[in-house]
This record gives sequence, structure tokens and C-alpha cells, in this order.
Amino acid sequence: MIHELLERAAEENPVREPISDVVAGRHDEALAKLRLLLTKRGMRSQVVEWLKLTLRSSRFPLQPTSSLVRYPPELLVFSPQGWRVATVRIAPRSSAYIVEVAQAGKNDIVLPDRVTLVPGDSPDKAAALIPGYRP
Repeated sequence: MIHELLERAAEENPVREPISDVVAGRHDEALAKLRLLLTKRGMRSQVVEWLKLTLRSSRFPLQPTSSLVRYPPELLVFSPQGWRVATVRIAPRSSAYIVEVAQAGKNDIVLPDRVTLVPGDSPDKAAALIPGYRP
């Protein structure tokens, strides 16, 4: 189920802005703080790293080349049944948490996620927005 979710997420948002390794490291640290809070409460989550690896062949005697592009990581939070309940990203410029909480309507119709921005120095406030989190 997780692999299907990851494939669907890649299809829904194929265009992402590349980030540097330094910025990606800061995003990873911020998401790790939030993930630690969730793990302490027994909530399942997974960090997804988005990478683009390009390989280019060449004729002998030239060496083949490659390039690696990083995109902002995401933290996916799951219910005990395996459903995604939230996705958390870090805003590239402000370093705020972007918390996207899954929504469902009548007859389990999937609605657009509810998006909330939380200051980057408040992972506890970001965690409080995720369904099932109990401080």
C-alpha cells in the first residue's frame, strides 16, 4: 500500500523545485524532529526522499557522466490501518512546516487536503494538527 501511495504522489506532483544538499539537510533535520514526536506517540511515519538521477553514456575513451538532483523530502504519516492521514513538507524559504491533512467527505469521497502552515521552530504545533496525535 505504501508503494502505491508513493507512486500516486509522484504522479500528482511531477514538477518540483530542486534544492541544494545543504537545504535538503535542513529539511531532513526539521522532519526528523517532527518524526521523533510522532514515534514517541506510536504513530507510523515514513520520510520520502525525492531524487532524480541522470546517467549519460559516452563513446570510448570519454567517461560516462551522471548528475543527481534533490527535491524537498516529505514526511508521510499513516493511521494504524495504513491510510495516509497527513503529509508534511518544509517551506523552502521560510522553513515553516507545511502540514497537509487528508480529508474525506460523505461516502468516503476523497477531498483536497487541508493545508496549514506552522512556524519552523514549532514541531509540536505541527504534530498537534495531525489526526491521532495526542500530546
